[in-house]
Amino acid sequence: MKRSYLLILAAIATVSVCACSSPKPFAVSNLKGTYTLYANGSDSNFNPTSVVASLTLDGKGNVTGGEQDFDDAGATSPVAENDSISGGGITIGTDGRGTLTLDVAATSPSVLTTETFSVVQVNTKHLLVTEFDSSLSSSGSMDLQTSPASTPVGGNSFAVVDDWNAIAFGGVITSANGAVTGEGDDDQTGSPNYDFPIQGAVVSMPDSYGRGTISMYDQTYNGNLQFAYYVVGPEAFRLIETDGPSSQGNTGYFMAGSMFGQGSAAGAFSPSSLNGSFAFTQSGPEAYFYEFGIAGEFTTDGSAAFSSGVVDENDADVAPILAADISGTSYIISADGYGFATLPSYGGVLQNFGLYMVDPTINIADPNSTKGGGGALMTDLDNNSLGIGFAVPQTAGATFSGNYAFNQDGAYVVPSGNTTVGGLFDMAGRIVSKSSNLTGTADYNDVDNSGLNPDVAVTGSFTADNANPGRSTAQISVNGSTPANNVSLYQANDNLILQVDTDWDTTNHIGTVATGVIQKQQ
Repeated sequence: MKRSYLLILAAIATVSVCACSSPKPFAVSNLKGTYTLYANGSDSNFNPTSVVASLTLDGKGNVTGGEQDFDDAGATSPVAENDSISGGGITIGTDGRGTLTLDVAATSPSVLTTETFSVVQVNTKHLLVTEFDSSLSSSGSMDLQTSPASTPVGGNSFAVVDDWNAIAFGGVITSANGAVTGEGDDDQTGSPNYDFPIQGAVVSMPDSYGRGTISMYDQTYNGNLQFAYYVVGPEAFRLIETDGPSSQGNTGYFMAGSMFGQGSAAGAFSPSSLNGSFAFTQSGPEAYFYEFGIAGEFTTDGSAAFSSGVVDENDADVAPILAADISGTSYIISADGYGFATLPSYGGVLQNFGLYMVDPTINIADPNSTKGGGGALMTDLDNNSLGIGFAVPQTAGATFSGNYAFNQDGAYVVPSGNTTVGGLFDMAGRIVSKSSNLTGTADYNDVDNSGLNPDVAVTGSFTADNANPGRSTAQISVNGSTPANNVSLYQANDNLILQVDTDWDTTNHIGTVATGVIQKQQ
């Protein structure tokens, strides 16, 4: 039997064809400076892992230094703080695909470890990544660090998640003179707390690699949680919790995520700040399977409701929900950027979302890009599921043609003899979209079963949903897998596409759940 694989891919209502099949001339000489790497995933025992790192590239393919924080809930020492990166290297092919290795000198215990990532270059300042080790798998991004001395001052929005303890935490904070105040939401194992105060927290200055610390009050924990933050730019930071359970006996979680500034809009938000059309996605753990995935689009009236919108949901509790109508959704946005949306009943279980507004000029998916800014970070705050994601402005008439980088994170259950096997996986690659056809190559890490699968072929086709412009569906095969996987796809703009897998058989409890992004190579 052939394994069925999932790939994140997308299409839209308007597709233009061009002679774009030749890859862009990418090279390591274009990658020089200090980059911030961020990835979430799992180890081979289904334990969640997270890594946030700062690493310096010399433009000749060498990693010359850096530092990182790493969480692995299944490790003997699950939290490794501020470890030194002593070396490593990066390769990039002409299609933008390559490999990054990091030599990490851990201090507790004292050991030198080499980490391996598959990378795909979107542009010189932004790469998508998947950890490609035999015992670990994760997906995320790597972004040029443009302002290492920045701190999260003023208004900021954040969202973090921990699959191990099943907790999501998000909100908005205002930082001034080292003190932090704000309001947030959390949800642990389906017991959400809404709109509680965040008080008495502290922010430290970053070191030379752009690493600082921040503490924030969480209501479920009933105390301040400790995070390391790594700077991307003046208003973009990656977060990883550093007070998780360890051999020293301290308690906490393994949360990781992102924080984005609110810029000059801080303190002046309102429901009209969410006016217009948006594409969104979320993922995280849920009660009856490894995780859920959701993606959709909506248009607001700029006052209190979604005037239109549809959503695709796959949470393995019910059959996948396709293009469900979510018009009539109510939402609020406070002056500090804290918001909330409640979807109407559409047959799904994902309905209550925290919304945390960001600077209208910052791009959540590519923080160094000057295009596609605005939107919100999100949390899912439901009884049987919790997670994080984002919503970004959606441009009408965007096109999907040319060369694209992608990555994805997911889980699956497939038949195996008289029983089934399941696993968690990640993938990164490059795809060429021409007319209604998709072809490309990817590195696929099925850490629980088939292991490392480099350079697998990707083929597929897509069809626009004319009833819902911006939404489309695709059938994708990886390495000749049959049957092809079904995915639902939402295009935010020419450069960003979101997806959710829609394969799940509720009768036999088999299928795939996954989400990811596709970004145009430039």
